[in-house]
Amino acid sequence: MWLRGGAALVMLSVAGAATAQKEDASKLPELRQCAAPIGTVAIEDAEYPWWRDYGLGNPEALIKMFAQRSRCLRVVDRGRGLAMRSTERDLADSGELRRGANVGKGQIAAADYAIIPDIVAQDRNAGGAGGGGLLGGRVGGRIGGILGGVRTKRLEAQTLITLIDLRSTEQLYVAEGNAKKTDFSFAGAGGIVGAIGAIGGYGDTEIGRVISHAYAIAFNDLVDYMRTSDRDASAEAGIQAYTVTQPVDLKRTPTESSGSVRSFQVGDLVYPTGVKEGIWWEVEDENGNPGWVSSASISPRGP
Repeated sequence: MWLRGGAALVMLSVAGAATAQKEDASKLPELRQCAAPIGTVAIEDAEYPWWRDYGLGNPEALIKMFAQRSRCLRVVDRGRGLAMRSTERDLADSGELRRGANVGKGQIAAADYAIIPDIVAQDRNAGGAGGGGLLGGRVGGRIGGILGGVRTKRLEAQTLITLIDLRSTEQLYVAEGNAKKTDFSFAGAGGIVGAIGAIGGYGDTEIGRVISHAYAIAFNDLVDYMRTSDRDASAEAGIQAYTVTQPVDLKRTPTESSGSVRSFQVGDLVYPTGVKEGIWWEVEDENGNPGWVSSASISPRGP
């Protein structure tokens, strides 16, 4: 009788260990943590929607979750969220919203950076539906060649998150993450942030868990870069051009009676230096000639 009970205890222990191992496989590496956000980003889709071939959702959902849990990035929604905001703005402009709704111009947060989650190479079980072979016929260029050549039974993924400065359009960094199925046996060693659940199907399949694991590593790589670069995207963007909205003279000093350096016509560009005296702004023309104009005659958005 005791043997039977002991055997039952052993079986329960084995089952418990198997369950724990299965749960570990659905969890992510520990994300970097930030005391305050280090940047504001908009998430752009990859050129080819590769995730559909694996029955997965857009990886944007993963990146948003990483940003929220790590507290490292603010994410602005330039998709459905922006469309819904535009609807509210239209209602406000038409007078349909209640008084005090406070919906108007100048309230949308600017994104400092765009990030593009992409993938370089995936291995999917060749016994699955199509595997990598299908991708080779639909994706062109270098990426297509890589994906089309994957036919092994190893579950591996190499992910990329590209960081772009939205003011200069400069590509600043490409973060990388590599993961394979065997990594999950060590998931507990580095700590976890919790199960990914059913976000876009990434917690439902082995390939989904591998890809999400790789994206978590790439996200950490991105945060490490942004921390060490210590950039102020707005301050480093250079002087913003303003457009002349009415004919005006470039004055030598900030007074109406001052002599003129040159004349501007509507549509000409000037570059404020940041020095101001009342309504007078110091600016430079396209050739670097300095002078003063009335702030009422220029606009950052044009006439």
